[in-house]
Amino acid sequence: MNNFFDLLGTDYHLDIECNGVLSRAGLHDVLQFSSTDTVFIDGMEILPKYWHLCKNYKLIIDEPFYCWYHRISGQGWLLRPS
Repeated sequence: MNNFFDLLGTDYHLDIECNGVLSRAGLHDVLQFSSTDTVFIDGMEILPKYWHLCKNYKLIIDEPFYCWYHRISGQGWLLRPS
């Protein structure tokens, strides 16, 4: 990345590994997993580590992933776009 315009043109996404299957999702996509899944997002363990957040045997992340992750993991606040 050389300048600000390169940053604007960057395609940001999440790399998701669910039960050994790799996929991609947008940063603002709603993510849903079964409580029995093994999930890594951008290399960070999500399930089974946060299985206690599942409701009705599902983990639904319905806010931007990194905002959710920083709140759940106790890493503080991220700036939100207005």
